[in-house]
This record gives sequence, C-alpha cells and structure tokens, in this order.
Amino acid sequence: MRRITADNARFGVFLAFLLIPLSGIGTDIYLPSMPSMAGSLATTAARIQLTLTMFVAGYGLGQLVIGVFLDRFGRWRPTLIALALFALSSVAIAMSDNIVWICLLRLLQGVLGAVAVVAKRTFFVDVFSGPALRRYLTWLTVVWSLGPICAPFLGGFIQVHWGWRASFLVLALFSVLALVLELIGGGETLAQPQALDVREVIARARQILGHRAYQRGVLCISAAYAMVMAWNMAAPFIVEDVFHHSPTTTGSLALLMGLAWMCGGLIARALIAQPAWRKHQGGVVMMVVFIVLLALLPAHWQSLAALAVAAFAIHMAAGLVFNIHFADVLSMFPQSAALAGGIAGGIAFLATSVLSSLSVNVVHPHSTASMSLVYGLLALILLPAAVTLGRTRVEQQARQPT
Repeated sequence: MRRITADNARFGVFLAFLLIPLSGIGTDIYLPSMPSMAGSLATTAARIQLTLTMFVAGYGLGQLVIGVFLDRFGRWRPTLIALALFALSSVAIAMSDNIVWICLLRLLQGVLGAVAVVAKRTFFVDVFSGPALRRYLTWLTVVWSLGPICAPFLGGFIQVHWGWRASFLVLALFSVLALVLELIGGGETLAQPQALDVREVIARARQILGHRAYQRGVLCISAAYAMVMAWNMAAPFIVEDVFHHSPTTTGSLALLMGLAWMCGGLIARALIAQPAWRKHQGGVVMMVVFIVLLALLPAHWQSLAALAVAAFAIHMAAGLVFNIHFADVLSMFPQSAALAGGIAGGIAFLATSVLSSLSVNVVHPHSTASMSLVYGLLALILLPAAVTLGRTRVEQQARQPT
C-alpha cells in the first residue's frame, strides 16, 4: 500500500482539498432546484427541505462513529469505498420519484461524505505538525467554502437547462473523478493503527468531551454553520416564491454567501496571531449589528438586495467564528485526531441540522424581517461564548505575575 508522508504529500494535499468541500457541494448544488423538485415530486417545501436536513444529520452521525474506524483501519481504503457508494447513490437519487427513498439516500450520502471528509481532515494531522499544521487547518474553512461558492451557481445553470436530476448526476461524476484520482495518486497516512478497544475508545472520548474549550468550540461551530444551513433551507423559496426570481438568482446568491464564508475564513487566517476572544467577540458584534439593521429595516426598503447585503455580512462573521473554533478543536488532541475530529464534526453537524431546522420551522421565514429573527435566534447561542472567552482572558491576566 502506498504511504504518504510530509516528503511526498503534495498530491495528497491536492486530493484532500478536492474532497474537503464535498459536504458543501452535496448540499448546495441542488439549492436552486428545490422549488422545482417540490413540483416535480408533487410534495411540499418542508419535505424537500428535509432532504437537506437528512444529509446534514447523516454527515453528523457518520462523523460521530467514523473516527474510531479510521484510527483502526486507516484513511485511504474507507475513502475509496465511500466515494464509490456516493456515486452510486447519486445516480439512484437522480432516477427516483419517491421522496422517502430520496431522503433515505441523502441520509446515506451524509454518512459517506463524513467518511471522506473526516479522512481528509485527519490527513493534515497525520502528515504535518507545528506551524505547518496550523496553517493548513486555517485553510480548511477557506477551501471548504469553494463548495458553497461554485456548487449553487453551477446548480442554477443545470436547473435552467436540464432540471434537478442532472445535479445529482454531476455529483456522481465528481465522486467518480475523485475516486480515479485517489486510485492514481492517493495513499495511506495512518502511521500506527489503534486497537479497536471499546473501553479505551470510551475513555478517550470522555477525555475529549470533558475538555471545556472543546465543548465551547463545538457549540460555536454548530451555531455558526446553522446560519448557513438556515439560509440554504429558506432562501430558495424566498427568492423564487416571494420575490419571483429565477433559480439562477438563487444560485448567484448562494455563490455570494459562499464568498462571504470564504472572506470570514481569510480574515481569521489574516488574524491568526490575534487572541481567539478578540476575534470571536468581533465576529459576534458584526453579526448582531447587521441582524438588528435587517430587523429594523423600513417596509419600503425591504428587498432581496437588502437581504443579500445583510446576509453577506452575517455569513462573513459566521465564517470568521467557525474558522477560529474549528482550527482550535481539530488541533487539541493530535494523538486521537480522527476520533476528536469525528466527535466534533458529528456533534456540530447534528446540532446544526437541529438548530437550522427548528429555527426555520418555528419562524417560517418569508421576508427580510423574519429572516433576521432566524439569524438572531442562532446568534444568541454565540453570546455566552463571547462572555466566557472574555472572562477567561481576564482570569489569565490576573494570574500573570506583576
């Protein structure tokens, strides 16, 4: 079996960055098609939104358990199997007219996506260390945002010309391409497989979950990404049913939100030397300002353009917050990298699916004001972390000798 180390990792880095956006591509490519899917399958908007929720839930569940198996059986072969099954399930969805079957396949795709993405996140911890590892981890959010940037824009074009089924065929083609490249130039990065001892795994998981900074980081990741998912669930219907724009507009706005997320990641990378509390508090303040502005917008100014401007700023702040805590969480337990990353991703994406679904289904956003309420409910989760981080900073300063 081919092995990848820091000395021959260049193509491996390319493959990792190719697959990191898989979850974003898997959720965003068919966003412009959601209203059309509802009509084609003779079902409700809520059921179409459920396909998105099921993918995110599967992605979270998969991450909770897959880390243990990746630490035992390696990263490469499970990735190959996951990519093959992802391609087959995408074809099955494209051929289906049953919304229940589609939802179940989306759940499976979420699990398969978790295998590939956790394996590729762990690649960096396996191969690199120190400042090099930190640099690569801060790039993860930026690279991941390429999925939300490119996929919905492409999806809008596909929907206009070929319909929603073609989007899933494109997902299948992407998976096959990644599989071929992995077979050509991929390899294993796990140096020492860990025994699959259930008691030892539980002990390591307890140690990880008992870490307060880890808990706080996972909560912040969940709330920040829930803002993105809430937009993904609500925006297609607001854009196409309320403001009467085309699917290409939905795709263009999703691209804009992906750029906002990327900008947040780039800001976090530029401020890598700054303390986490300062970056977190700055991001939350920015969110709150634009949420309030969106909520108080006069009726004659409420438009799709106003919503897009405010959402861009909110998503940029969310990307900043996500990047801060994601890099910290992934680097806290290098000896159990796959397990720690899997638990973090699993809990975060399960919480994301619950938080985004609850906020959208409780508020039923159909305007700029109601969308501000969705964002506001999710921002409330980030406020305690801002206070806690500030208090921790004060305590650390008090303990320093004068």
